[in-house]
This record gives sequence, C-alpha cells and structure tokens, in this order.
Amino acid sequence: MNDAWRKRGWRAVVLIPLVLMAACGRGADDGSIAGGPRPAVEHRRVEVDGLDRRYRLYTPPDAEGGGPLALMLALHGSGNSPESLVDASELDHAASAGSFIVAYPEAIGLVWNGGFCCTNGRGTAAADVRFLEKVIADVAAVRRIDESRTYVVGFSSGGIMAYRLACDVAGRFAGIAALAATMVLDDCSPSRPVSVIAIHGTADGVVPIEGGRIAGGATRPAPAANAVAEQWASLDGCASSPRTESRGGVTTVAWGECAAGARVQLVTVDGGGHNWFHPVYGPPNGALDATAAVTRFFGLGR
Repeated sequence: MNDAWRKRGWRAVVLIPLVLMAACGRGADDGSIAGGPRPAVEHRRVEVDGLDRRYRLYTPPDAEGGGPLALMLALHGSGNSPESLVDASELDHAASAGSFIVAYPEAIGLVWNGGFCCTNGRGTAAADVRFLEKVIADVAAVRRIDESRTYVVGFSSGGIMAYRLACDVAGRFAGIAALAATMVLDDCSPSRPVSVIAIHGTADGVVPIEGGRIAGGATRPAPAANAVAEQWASLDGCASSPRTESRGGVTTVAWGECAAGARVQLVTVDGGGHNWFHPVYGPPNGALDATAAVTRFFGLGR
C-alpha cells in the first residue's frame, strides 16, 4: 500500500536523509554530552528477535523535572517513515503544547503487520507487537511516563496496526486513534475496554470507507469503517445509542456509557481522501485538523 498524502513545505524532503544518517548505534543517538540536558529529539534503537530497530523520540523541552507525562506512539503509513509522519502530523508541536511525549517507531520495510493486509512479508505481527512494547519500555527507562496514559495513533497501515495493538495488548493502552485505516483481524478479544477514535475520508481511494478492496494486497475484503466502529462499541460495552453531529463537512458519530469510561467515535470528512487532515489543505481535506481531534479525544488537548 503506497500511503500518499501531500507534504507541507520542504521539511519532509530535506530533513529525512539527515535524520537517517544520525540514527546509528544503540540507545540514544543524539550527539549530546553525557550528563548534559536531554535534547528534545533523540533517535533510539531497541533489539527485537535479533533485529536492531529504531524509533524517534520527542520530549517537550520544558518537561524536565515535572511529573510523569503521557506517551503517544505515532505509527507511520506504508512506504512512509517516522520523519514523514513528524512533518505531516505536526505532533511535536501538539506535544509541546499538551505536555506529552511522542515516540515514532519505524516498521520493517516501512510496512506494519496489522493483519491480513499489505504486510510485504518482512515482519510478523507478533514481532511488531513486541517491538512496540519494547519501545514503551525503553521510553519508560529514560523518561518519567504515566503508563495509565499511553496512547497510539496510526495512519493507514499504522492505523491498521493500532487496531491490532488494541486487540492484542489492550492493557498497554488507554486509547487508540486510526486514521484512514480499518481493522483486518480474524479475531479481536481485548483484555479490557480501550477508547477508539477512527477518522476517515469518504472519498478515500486507498482504504475505502465502505470497505472492500484495500490498495496494496489485502488477501480478503476489509470491513467498512462504520462496521469497525460498531464492533468496538460492542467490545467496549457501550450502552447508549450513538449520537451524530455534522458540521462543516465533518460528521462525528459518538458512543457513550461504555465500560471503564471508554469512548468510541467515528469521524468522517465528506469528500476527504487518504490524508492526515489539516486545515492548510483547504476543502475538503482541510475541513478537519486531525491532530487536534486526536489529542482532544485523548484529553491531551492543545
């Protein structure tokens, strides 16, 4: 699956090779002096099943010395990189405003193994889950994090992987956000309720909102976005009927009264494509600020 969204400015083009060259070795590869202040951005590595795997870590500069912070894992789309997601999502800025930490892990072959879609055969689902659990543990070893406020947001194949995490290791996460994604698992039995927000464009040609064929090699038809949201409302024990609100081309269907305080939302952008939505695009893809919607849903606000 080739996740293509319009990049904003020159950062996505120029910074990616510079960052990749800096990311070598184990632990932090930031060039900082031992004992000195930690940089906002570090490039770290963890070993999983004999493979050296990397992630980019962002910590708000003014977070040192404060209490434990929430942690968000941000999962890139197929064929993209952590750095391209940094640019498209602007999550670093949101993290500084909301005082939370963001880790951007990198998939093997730049594709997550989230189910029966688009895995390219380069990594197993179990290995990806172990990698992401190790990322959380590695961040906890070098930062003060509130493990009760750990979240994951993913775009496209990253969103597909976010659903797998919610199904397989629900105990790790308070909530997930899946953008331009669907759930492609034969079974989902979370160990506890997990809040879920799904964001989807109605004109997405890569992961169609109505389900069916996903571009990139799914072995069977994928479920529709509303079916996945309804499934999570059932899994989370949501007792109330969903409420629907539409404004400016954005429709939100929200379920409440869910077990353990969980919530489920499906947000659709009328005419929106396969994008991380941002106002800079103009209509229709600029009808929603996806980063603001996700951080508000998680209670991280900006």
